[in-house]
Amino acid sequence: MELFREILNINKKYNLIENNDIIVVGFSGGPDSVFLVEMLKKLQCFFNFKIYLVHINHLLRGEDADSDENFSFEYAKKNNLEIFIKRIPVKEIAKEIGKTLEEVGREERYKFFSEIYEKVGATKIATAHNKDDQIETFLFRLIRGTSLQGLEGIKIKNNNVIRPISEIYKKDILEYLNKNEIQYKIDKTNFENEFTRNSIRLDLIPFIEERYNIKFKDKIFSLIKEIRENNQNNSLNLSDYTDSENRIILEKTKFLSNFDKKNLLSLFLNKKNIEVNRNKIDEISSLIKSNGTKKIDLDKSYRIVKDYTYLYIEDKKENCVINNNVIQVKIPSEQIFDNFKITVSTIENLDIPKEKNQYLLDAIYNDIIEVRYRKEGDRIFLGEKHSKKIKEIFIDQKIPKDIRDRLPIFLYNNTIFWIYNVKKAYIPKINKNENKLIKVLITVEEVKWTIISLKMKS
Repeated sequence: MELFREILNINKKYNLIENNDIIVVGFSGGPDSVFLVEMLKKLQCFFNFKIYLVHINHLLRGEDADSDENFSFEYAKKNNLEIFIKRIPVKEIAKEIGKTLEEVGREERYKFFSEIYEKVGATKIATAHNKDDQIETFLFRLIRGTSLQGLEGIKIKNNNVIRPISEIYKKDILEYLNKNEIQYKIDKTNFENEFTRNSIRLDLIPFIEERYNIKFKDKIFSLIKEIRENNQNNSLNLSDYTDSENRIILEKTKFLSNFDKKNLLSLFLNKKNIEVNRNKIDEISSLIKSNGTKKIDLDKSYRIVKDYTYLYIEDKKENCVINNNVIQVKIPSEQIFDNFKITVSTIENLDIPKEKNQYLLDAIYNDIIEVRYRKEGDRIFLGEKHSKKIKEIFIDQKIPKDIRDRLPIFLYNNTIFWIYNVKKAYIPKINKNENKLIKVLITVEEVKWTIISLKMKS
């Protein structure tokens, strides 16, 4: 009962579980996840909420993995709980995308959690991290290098992800299960020091406890709590410095101290679950001070981009623009060009107000307007005999590099007359019968396509 009272107090302190919650629980069949579910079942006497179990077979341990899967299924059946099971070839995925087994395993777990989360209409995801996991994470990050935020360990509550047993030691969990004769499975790889975390658990911590301080783990956890309190007291509100597209507005950071700037960058990276260390923060700080548009890789999935106004994170996979896309727009007509709707219409009233997204052109009925992206050496006329490279225009107007290749360029008679949203040009007189010229209004609308995806807040 003493352990459960501790769970009750933790729940009350952090407001983890509430009435009418629907909770997706990561269930491996190991002692931690079994203990978590046992505690959640007891909490159902105090709160009205539902739980669904999720089990993933990573196909890494052959018969042992299959045995864990069968155990998980039977445990759910015995306790009248619904369970979702999925087999994921982690080794093959890791080899294909060039990531570690640990990275892929974590990513695939949370993908499946997210899928089930949407399926059952869940409100929270519960994972079975314990107090030892907190300490091992602290030491792991300390060894690898991290920020003060990174030394907080594993957050007990992070948006919709909760960790109800993260302040319970593993030895207490095992003692409870064994005393109450509750079955669980043991992952033999936990006793192999192939992975860094296992080595910390099996080698480093026992060595320090034996040789230096038997209460080493207690001291580390006290330090973790102190760091959390310190970070909370010195915490910045990220939303005060970002726009609706989750970009840091550099002008707003100008008067922050160096400490606060680094704190802000750590928060910014943490939002994408990007590993933070001092070298990475220092590198980004130098990037901000540089001129023009620049970018650096953060890891295998993301890069950070600094332009004249903003700092933002970019998915490497999404940074792909088709620069050779070209369309021919007949006068008058309407066409879609990537994410732009282009309307070309003839007008007689010359007094119509022209908006920023419009251009009034002298052209011939049934003629062709060409729309494409920029090319090397492109020039735009700014007067009868004066032209300028588009590249220089972009630099002068401080257009971010990643946007430059996404702006439609308009041509008539092979002459550029408009860089959408940037520059309207003078067109030299054309060698056609001027009596045939009519007024043509070009209107550009940005089309926002709806993308449906499964996402989990973290």
